[in-house]
Amino acid sequence: MNFSENLRLAWSCVKSNKMRSILTMLGIIIGISAVITISTIGSSLRDTIQKTFSDLTGTNQLAVYWYSMDYGIDTDGVFTIEDLENYERAFKGLVSTAFFYGGSDSATYEEDGRKANINIVGSIQSYAVANNVEILMGRDITIQDNKDNRKVCLVSDHFVKYGLGNMKNPIGKRLEITTKSDNVISVYIIGVYKHKQSQLISMGQASTKEEDSTTDLVIPMQYAWEITDTPVEEQGSPILYFMNEPGADMDILKENTKSYVRRTMSNRVDPKSTVRIESLEEQLKSINTVLNVITAAISVIAAISLIVGGIGVMNIMLVSVVERTKEIGIRKALGAKNKVIEMQFLVEAVLICAIGGILGILLGLFNGVLISVIVKMIVQSHETLSMLTVSVSPPIMAIIVSFLFSSLVGVVFGLYPARRAARLSPIDALRYE
Repeated sequence: MNFSENLRLAWSCVKSNKMRSILTMLGIIIGISAVITISTIGSSLRDTIQKTFSDLTGTNQLAVYWYSMDYGIDTDGVFTIEDLENYERAFKGLVSTAFFYGGSDSATYEEDGRKANINIVGSIQSYAVANNVEILMGRDITIQDNKDNRKVCLVSDHFVKYGLGNMKNPIGKRLEITTKSDNVISVYIIGVYKHKQSQLISMGQASTKEEDSTTDLVIPMQYAWEITDTPVEEQGSPILYFMNEPGADMDILKENTKSYVRRTMSNRVDPKSTVRIESLEEQLKSINTVLNVITAAISVIAAISLIVGGIGVMNIMLVSVVERTKEIGIRKALGAKNKVIEMQFLVEAVLICAIGGILGILLGLFNGVLISVIVKMIVQSHETLSMLTVSVSPPIMAIIVSFLFSSLVGVVFGLYPARRAARLSPIDALRYE
């Protein structure tokens, strides 16, 4: 008897005992659906984090700094504007831009009854690129603005809307701002960037109303040092950020950057300090690893019910062997070999588990997608969270593994009943009533 004939007979037995077959499958269905539901939620959460962070800053941003076991980030290892320019020249073609921030302060800009909350941020260059935002009009802060100590600024469209009453062309407008540290800033607007709601999360403002949100007002770093009376020897940043060119080998770039920084700056820092480089991509990989471990651990716990389901399958197959004892005796009397009888019952057990696995996968996908869609609807209905890129990501590998595992359960727990049926004596089987 070939496999297709065994499959046909197994299917006819399943159909003839529908209720019993469904009840037998329940353990498999529940176990598989739990695994797929958890895997879908874990996969969706992982992709949501990946896409949200990519939208926030991009994943090709790296940070280099000196690190001491005693003090953490070594503030003696300060990167200056000159260091930044030298680094860009040394790695031209590999690094698209380098930059650093500093001088953060806050203020509330008020004009004609309007107001807008702002963070005053000092920038060397490439604020828009670093924060993955679009320049709507004008331009970004540049190194030349810093060298010439220009009194200019880059503002958000949010600031233009709530602070300037949606002024059509704010380029060139002069702003007088007194910060909460009582520093007075007098600057001219040179550019407007499109503020993204994703920046609210990085600022801890996920639940803030739009009109009360705080956005960055970016000024040249040199001007920020001036208004805060920062001594010349302290004008710099302990962290230098850079972004690689597409196609650049990240591992080689990181090692060469470490060597370059050691060679050019080792005389400024504690001899015990070491150069470290971190990237958002590596942080995301760490988050993904944690999520994968948690998802796998919960899935394993949920999969324990598959063992219960497998025991149920074995129990029903043993009952089936008893019920079909005379049938087995007749087939053996007609010349059926033990292997044929064993294969028939084994295929039936695997079929029950495979069908249960398929139904469990469908139920698990439905549950996982339903939960993800509900979360997505809640997020989109919340104005300050609408920027989250919620993904619904059914885990293909988990689906394949779950189906194969459910079939394996059928083999493992169906083997004993199948062998018991095959070893029945045809004489005893024919006499069975």
